[in-house]
Amino acid sequence: MALQTAEAMPVIYGPSSGSRLPSYTRYSTRDTTEEQDNLPKDPRLWTREHVAQWLSYVTNSHGLPEVPCSRFLMNGKALCLMSPTMFLSRVPLGGKLLYKDFQLRLCSALYSVN
Repeated sequence: MALQTAEAMPVIYGPSSGSRLPSYTRYSTRDTTEEQDNLPKDPRLWTREHVAQWLSYVTNSHGLPEVPCSRFLMNGKALCLMSPTMFLSRVPLGGKLLYKDFQLRLCSALYSVN
């Protein structure tokens, strides 16, 4: 089995250092900001469509591989019941980050001062 070399990876060049970095950018900042703005602040109010938007936003903003929406066919209340292990079983690469982001949003909604 042959190993894939770094030459096969798409690269971008840093403007000042000339260093080679893998390119994982597949989104625009404007699109992710719009997705972020359309989400209700309280994750418990999210519909399935909101969950899909959130998945897209988090994976794009952190350069993670795309997560099939079929792994999260649920609303925000169902996400509240998921443990870190359940996130990891659905998304081995990035499940921890998704769990953390969701918990931060939930805590922000629960403890916000109105």
